[in-house]
Amino acid sequence: MKGQVSTELLVIVALVLLIFIPLLVLVYFKANEANQQIAAYQAELSVSRIASLANSVGSLGTNTSVTTDIYVPPNTLAMNVSSVGRAGEISLTMDSPQGPTTPVVEIIRYPLSNPGTLADKDSAGGWMRLRISSEFVNNEASIKIEKVS
Repeated sequence: MKGQVSTELLVIVALVLLIFIPLLVLVYFKANEANQQIAAYQAELSVSRIASLANSVGSLGTNTSVTTDIYVPPNTLAMNVSSVGRAGEISLTMDSPQGPTTPVVEIIRYPLSNPGTLADKDSAGGWMRLRISSEFVNNEASIKIEKVS
């Protein structure tokens, strides 16, 4: 009788494990997928915040400055500010399991005085403080975006 009870108990435990282990694997992959989606939303928010503030500072005229904190997602490869014609753009490229994603890009309506890289994968995964200021360069107002420690 004792052998039968122990065999039944082993079968029941095996059936429970057979059900729960695939469920745990599924939950793990869904959580990873959700983290990727959250990072993409954070990237969009960071880029649009910088572009919006840069456009506001440009509209307010020279000698205007704003300091802001933005979150750089942990899987960021690069956050670049570049000049495009008489305007600028900010782009953020992230890494994903499928490879680098399409960059999140926002337009800045004013020329930039210091294009370059704001963040890379070494500085990703945390908060970054930026100063966005408007200055008079080459007989025109331009935007300067720089990291503040």
